[in-house]
Amino acid sequence: MKRVTALLCAITMFGFIFNTSYIEAATVNPKILLEKKFPREQVTVSKSVDLNGDQKKEHLLITESGNFYLINSKGVIVLIDTNYYSDEEPTIHILSVSAKEKHVAVTLDYLPSNTELLVYKYQNGTLKKKLSVMGDVGIEISKTGEIIQMWKNYYSEGGWKIALASYKWNSKKDKYVGSGELPR
Repeated sequence: MKRVTALLCAITMFGFIFNTSYIEAATVNPKILLEKKFPREQVTVSKSVDLNGDQKKEHLLITESGNFYLINSKGVIVLIDTNYYSDEEPTIHILSVSAKEKHVAVTLDYLPSNTELLVYKYQNGTLKKKLSVMGDVGIEISKTGEIIQMWKNYYSEGGWKIALASYKWNSKKDKYVGSGELPR
């Protein structure tokens, strides 16, 4: 009888510890969680959003050192990419590419007019890069998730004109498909 009681107490205590650590990871401020694990990192940009429809938020953080992190809903910190430097503060966008799917886009602005766009899809607890484009003139993102790249198409005799390329998500191909005047 004592063994059964001891076993039940141990199971209850393990369940309490597990639930407490899970709740702690889900409720702790993501900036504090990252800075606790990586004390030299200072978060400059952050956004929290439910990317996979599980009613729990994932956290996206860009640090002063140019690192891009994801903290998933279980509190796991994943380094996604590095060298996120720009003349302006990076911007994190959430693209609703379908009723059930959201992508993460990051824009990096370089003065006077260049904009780099990196787009990621949430897969298996991390973000996978699906598109990387540079807009010499700029980048626009529509509410439907369509990306317009404006770039300088140079003439052989000198000068240039603005060229437009459009990128839309194709879920069957699992990639962004470009149309219009695509850069060479």
